[in-house]
Amino acid sequence: MKTILISGNDTNIGKTWICRALANYLALHHQHVQVVKVIETGVMPNQKGDAETAIEDISANCQAYTLYSFAAPLAPVSAARKVNHKLNFNNILHKIKNLPETDWRILETAGGLAVPLDETGLDSADLALQLPTDYLLLVIQNRLGAIHQARVLAAYAPHSKIKTGIWFNDSMSVDDDVTQSNYAELANLSIPLWGHQLHQLQTLRFFDSFPLRLMRDA
Repeated sequence: MKTILISGNDTNIGKTWICRALANYLALHHQHVQVVKVIETGVMPNQKGDAETAIEDISANCQAYTLYSFAAPLAPVSAARKVNHKLNFNNILHKIKNLPETDWRILETAGGLAVPLDETGLDSADLALQLPTDYLLLVIQNRLGAIHQARVLAAYAPHSKIKTGIWFNDSMSVDDDVTQSNYAELANLSIPLWGHQLHQLQTLRFFDSFPLRLMRDA
């Protein structure tokens, strides 16, 4: 089993959209996939969560799991406190490790990479290190300012221990000059640019640096 942990530089940057695109691609290649939302906030009990959204319209080979869900649209620890729940890192690890085996497990965490996931301040970087994580994929909105965001993430991510890369997401139409500037300035970053989700397109643009041969364009 291979595990991809998806995080990024912020909330509402398109992590779920990237999960969905990757899950669909893997399923089309006859792989069994789990999409796991580790902690979800701001979702009411009658609403569809991110994991379910990520696998909708994928006809087979995909399962969705949400480990913790809280209604308050707050950071995970704060949202949990609203219902008198204390998030515990070991409990999170236990839930993940006890999921059924599959070919690919795609974990999506809440918020950005450094957002605490439990009362002690442990975050998604710590989660990646504590699990058998094969790939850490960091989503960044492709826009003016992405260079700074990418450099900050690169400084914080445990890329010396886990294969790590950046995935741009166009949540809106982006001027081509901005995109080309972002590509150029990140060329010498300590972590590579693995891919790019283009605005309003299902097509994934993989870069040569992306380490999974299965997922490269034919």
